[in-house]
Amino acid sequence: MQFALPELLYALFALLIPILVHLFQLRRFKIQKFTNLAFLEKISVQTRQSSTLKKWLILLFRMLALACIILAFAQPYTSNTNAKNEQPELVIYLDNSFSMEASGPKGPMLKQAIQALLTEQIPLEKITVFTNTKTYLNRSLKDLKRELTAVEYSKNQLGLEAVIAKGALLFTKNESDQKYFILISDFQGQQEQMNLIENSNYQLFVIPTRPISNSNSFIEDVQIASQINNYKLKVIGKTANEEQDSIQLSLFNGQKLIGKSILEKSKGYKTSFTVPKNESFTGKFILEDSGLTFDNNFYFNIEKAPKTSVLSIGDHKTDYLNRIFTKAEFKYNYSNLQYVDYKMLQQQDLVVISELKQLPNALINNLKSFMKVGGSVLFIPAVNGDMNSYNSFLDIENIKFNSLSSNEKKITAINFDHPIFKEAFERKVKNFQYPRVNQHYKIDNQAKTLLTFEDGKPFLLQKQQLFFFTAAIGSENSNFTNSPLIVPTIFGIGKSSYKLPKLYYNLSQKSELDLKYSLKNEEVVKITRENKTFIPYQNKQNSKLKIILEDLPIKAGHYALHNKSDTLQYLSFNYDRNESDLDYPKIQNFSSYEVFNSIKSSLESLKSGVNVNELWKWFVIFALIFLAFEMLILKISE
Repeated sequence: MQFALPELLYALFALLIPILVHLFQLRRFKIQKFTNLAFLEKISVQTRQSSTLKKWLILLFRMLALACIILAFAQPYTSNTNAKNEQPELVIYLDNSFSMEASGPKGPMLKQAIQALLTEQIPLEKITVFTNTKTYLNRSLKDLKRELTAVEYSKNQLGLEAVIAKGALLFTKNESDQKYFILISDFQGQQEQMNLIENSNYQLFVIPTRPISNSNSFIEDVQIASQINNYKLKVIGKTANEEQDSIQLSLFNGQKLIGKSILEKSKGYKTSFTVPKNESFTGKFILEDSGLTFDNNFYFNIEKAPKTSVLSIGDHKTDYLNRIFTKAEFKYNYSNLQYVDYKMLQQQDLVVISELKQLPNALINNLKSFMKVGGSVLFIPAVNGDMNSYNSFLDIENIKFNSLSSNEKKITAINFDHPIFKEAFERKVKNFQYPRVNQHYKIDNQAKTLLTFEDGKPFLLQKQQLFFFTAAIGSENSNFTNSPLIVPTIFGIGKSSYKLPKLYYNLSQKSELDLKYSLKNEEVVKITRENKTFIPYQNKQNSKLKIILEDLPIKAGHYALHNKSDTLQYLSFNYDRNESDLDYPKIQNFSSYEVFNSIKSSLESLKSGVNVNELWKWFVIFALIFLAFEMLILKISE
C-alpha cells in the first residue's frame, strides 16, 4: 500500500491523546457515606471488572476510528506495478508563456493548471515537470508545491517539436517501465505542428487550456519618421475584439504624462504623436486593456539628435551649400572626387553628389552600400552628364534618365503635403518668383514629387532615402540657387536625412549595436537597471565597439549601457508580440496522442494505466463502523 500524501501520517501521533485521557479516567472507586440509603435511586449492580472492560473497548474503537480517518486523508492506494518491479515514469510539460496569462474559469490559465497539479492525486512518488525556462527533475509532490508556486510567465516559448524532443530525453532508457508524457498548454499558434507529433516509447496526453475570452488589445509596433525639427511617432495597435471601436492610449516621458490619444477602428487602430528632436525622450506607451498585461506597455528611447553629418562630393566647392548647411545645425564637409575617403562616407547622414559629370564605379558601389544601411543621398546631375553612370547609380531605386531636353522650363508647383515643405511653410504659396532651368533630364515619374515644372513633369523627387533633381541647379543651367526656394528645400532634405535612431530592441531577436567608443583591454560595458547588471557579448574593433543583444535575462523596460561611471547610451527593450494574438488551434484525438479536457481526467487515465486502486473510501467506511460500535457501547453503558 502506498500513500499520495504520506506526510499526513505524522498525525497518527494524535492517537496518544485518547490513551492519556483514558488512563486518567481509570482511577479507584471512592466510598461515599450517606445518612439514609433510602434516598438513593435504585441502580444496577456493576462490577469493577465489567466497567473497566467497557472503557477499554471504547478506547479501542475510538483509536481505530481516528486512525482510519487519518489514513483516509493520506489517500492510500495499491498498484500492481511494484509487484512487477516496474517504475512508472511521468513527465509533465507546463507552458508558462505569456499567453497562459489569459483568464480561465478560475483565474489565469497557468495558475489554474499549477493548482490542479498540486491538488490532484498523482500515484507516483517522483515526477518530472519542465516549463519553457526550467526543469524540475524527479521531484516529490511536496517539493513541487514549493517550486511550482514560484513559476513566472516567460517571454520564451518552446516550439512543440522542441517540447517533444526535450520531454523524450527526460525519460529513462528502461523500456520495461510505463512512460507517460502530459502536455499542458494553450498551444497558441502551433496548429501546424500538432499533426507532426510521433512517438512510440510513451503515452502522450494533451491538455489544451482555453481562456474565457480570446479578446486582447495590444501595441503591435511603433515607427518613427524624421521631420525637420521633430520626430513623428506612428503607433500601430491591434485587437482581437472586432466590436471594439477604440482603444485608449497614453504617452509618457519618464514619469511625465505627455499626451493621450485613441486608436480608432475606423483608422485601422493607428495614431501618431510628435516629439521634439532637441531633447532626449525616455518614452513609454500605455494601452488600456483587460486582456493580457505584458503587451500593454511599449518602451522606446530617443536620444537628443546630434548635428546632421553632411558630405558634399563634387569637382568644385559650391557656396550655396556652405550657406545652407550651417555649423549650428550640421557637420558639413566638402571633398573633391579625387580625394574621397570612402570610410568617411559611411559615417555620414547625407551625401550630396554635386553635379559630377561622371560617377566612378567605386563611388557608385559605396553610395549603394551607404543607402542600404539607412544613409540618404541628394543627387544633383550635371549639364551633359554621363547618363550611363547616372543610371547605374539610380538603378538602386529602379529609376532611369531617358534623355536630355533643352527646352527652358519654370518650376511652378510645390508639394506642400511633403513633410519638408509642410514644416517650412505655414500656408500654401501660389504666387512666387518661379525659378527656371535651361535643360533637364526626362524621366518616368516613379517616385514622390516635391517640386514640379509648369508642364507637370518632376523637377525634384524622392524615393526612399534618395533625393534627386532632374536638372543641374548651378548658375550655368538654372537660377534655382538664387531663389528663396533653395533654402527650405536643401535645409529640409539635410534635416530629414539624419539617420533614424533605433527606438527599441526585441528581446526575442538578435540585435547588434555599433558604438563609436574605444575600450581598454580589461574594460567591459554593462547593461544596468536599478540594482540589476548584465554583461552582453561585445567585440572591440579599433575605435568601434559592437554589442550583441541576444538572450538577455531581462524584462521589458529601459536600461542604461555603462562603462564604469560613464553612461554611453540608454536602451529600450520590448517583448515580442507573437504571444498577443490569442489564436488557438482545434485539437482532436490523434493516433499518436490522446486529448483530455482537464488535468483531473488525464490523471484518472494514468491511474487506470498503472492499475491504481484507491483505498481511502474503505478507510472512511471503517471509521464510521468503529464510531458506530463506540456509540453502541456508550448507549449500553447508560
